Amino acid sequence: MGNCQGQCYQKSLSQANNVDCTKLIILVKTWQKDAFSLFDYENAANVQEQKFIVIIFKLHLQIGNEGYLVGRNQVEWIENESIIKDQLCKIKKKNENYFIVNPHFQNDDKKQSIQENEESHNIVNKTVSDKFGNKIWKVIHESGVLLQEGDVIKLGRVKFTIRQIALQIKPQEQKSEYESSQSNSSEQIMCRICCSSQKSIKNPLLNPCKCSGSIKYIHLECLKTWLRMKLENRQSDNCIVYLWKNLECELCKFNYPPKFKSDDAYYDLVELSKPNDYPYLMMEFTNKQGQQLEWNNSSGIYILKFSNVQELKLGRSTDTDIRVNDISVSRNHARLMVQEKKVYLFDNHSKFGTLHLIRSERLQIQRGMEVQVGRSLISFQ
Repeated sequence: MGNCQGQCYQKSLSQANNVDCTKLIILVKTWQKDAFSLFDYENAANVQEQKFIVIIFKLHLQIGNEGYLVGRNQVEWIENESIIKDQLCKIKKKNENYFIVNPHFQNDDKKQSIQENEESHNIVNKTVSDKFGNKIWKVIHESGVLLQEGDVIKLGRVKFTIRQIALQIKPQEQKSEYESSQSNSSEQIMCRICCSSQKSIKNPLLNPCKCSGSIKYIHLECLKTWLRMKLENRQSDNCIVYLWKNLECELCKFNYPPKFKSDDAYYDLVELSKPNDYPYLMMEFTNKQGQQLEWNNSSGIYILKFSNVQELKLGRSTDTDIRVNDISVSRNHARLMVQEKKVYLFDNHSKFGTLHLIRSERLQIQRGMEVQVGRSLISFQ
């Protein structure tokens, strides 16, 4: 809406980005309707536009090299970190480039702080608190984005976490007779489902819940089979969906976590019925309110099949290959494409956008780049 008050005192942006050497123009559009942190990409009504110009002087000083976009309906540019409130994002200048600093970044050593509960053997994943600011999403256009395991994408207000990408068919592993015939009769423990005391490295006897005595143990494969019976299964030509509301032991009522520890080993229950005869992409479905759900309340898993196709359409319409039934999702919202053993996501001019969560520590600003923070669309010119 006006010129920024801050000044950055280094040479210029990198010439590789083809950006004006003397200034960085930031255009902020904020949707005035506070609805699930959405931005309406189709309708210009109820959108407030503001422009900020960051002036760059060719002086060799080490001050004024960062600033903050703050606010909700009315956005401001400030450089005093002590008065930050309702931060949208932080912009920092280093060497000859500008970067968006990600407040939710975690390095590999601290990506998941795993804490063990000695009583229930739960593995609890701690994430960064939202007190550090809003999450930064890169806006996906027709050019698309390469997907990797662990990525989080958002269609309208619906989030998906990419759990696994398997585009090469691998032969099934054969169990050895030695592993299959191992017995635990000396300890007199057996599986409460199949009543067998045999175990193997890949199918051990576990104690995943709070049951005790003769019903304490269960085979890993028996547990997975029982869990699959609790899931609602929906299938189409190119998609398998597993939905659940609660997964708990019917005896002790303990809620099974996605990961647990038994006998100094960790196990993942969310393996379900992974296909082994065609390439696929597995993504976890999160709730409509835009918050990552806890395990016991999560909505389910999508397994997208790339058996005879190289492209899949996602949207609310029944004509799409992958149906996402939510009002914030456009009828033909986005598409997934396989190219050279890699999966790319493309937007299809959707109303509320297709977004890709920024997971790196910082993102270099380039001409024409757009990010969404909350219900504000930030463009760099």
